[in-house]
Amino acid sequence: MNYEVEVQFEPVYELLNSVHTFICRKSYKKIDLGQAWAVETRNMLSKELLNLLDETELNNDWKTLNLLIYQCPCKESVESVLDWIEGLTVGEIYETLSEFVTVFPAQMEAFRGKMLFLLREWNAQYFSQQKPEVTRRLQGHADQKKEELKTLSPEDFINQTTNGFYFNPIDGLQKLILIPQFHFQPANIIYHYGKITICHYSARISLAEEEEMSPFMYRTIRSLGEKSRLRILQSLSGERKTFTEIVKDAGISKGIVHDHIFNLRCAGLLYAYIDGENVTTYSLRLDGLHKMNEQLLEYLK
Repeated sequence: MNYEVEVQFEPVYELLNSVHTFICRKSYKKIDLGQAWAVETRNMLSKELLNLLDETELNNDWKTLNLLIYQCPCKESVESVLDWIEGLTVGEIYETLSEFVTVFPAQMEAFRGKMLFLLREWNAQYFSQQKPEVTRRLQGHADQKKEELKTLSPEDFINQTTNGFYFNPIDGLQKLILIPQFHFQPANIIYHYGKITICHYSARISLAEEEEMSPFMYRTIRSLGEKSRLRILQSLSGERKTFTEIVKDAGISKGIVHDHIFNLRCAGLLYAYIDGENVTTYSLRLDGLHKMNEQLLEYLK
């Protein structure tokens, strides 16, 4: 592996992830927070902010915003980041981004104004109103992971932390930044900017009252309750395959296979091999099965 691995967390990252989660309406049924969270959150927001959120897309401009915030040297608070962005000249914004990207928002000043309004209002109307336990748990998780990174090989650390990701060492990649997130669980968000790749990974944190069986263990068990998924796992035993090859072997539609792979990935039963932002191949992750067996046996004792 010829790139560095780093763990980061600041509240502004979870602010971004919470906006991403709200904007990504197609994922409401897949995320742990569910449709009810989206409805409850919508009722908290002003009409002006809702209209702006509804017209905002998770496109290259949004990806650029994530890079700009990553580049901020003063991420102690949400306000400090937004004040820093507001204080930059347009030329300084271009200079900050140009080391990593060559495509920029068409109207940089308008882009900056829109994003600042969106993030300030989202912070005031939603994010700052939430219980601080989310950010406390994420910060504690990140601190723990920083300690683990000192003792594990980079490959093992990435595997355990992301529940099965492998980032191929593509040309030019110098650093992988891993950022734990809560709102978009159990999914992940990946951005690639040439020299760096940023992965906002599911921290597998639950705010529900402690139960005898964790929701993450339950998800793994449920993911096996479908014959097609078992056949997919069997076909990936001992070899890596592309999505197209998995679809061909499964003999079912691409959409259904995509949903099966999503469930198996989130359960930690698949390795996903990633070039930049794109998953190129998958393989069976026995670590996930062994962990499920251990937890299940412990639960049944």
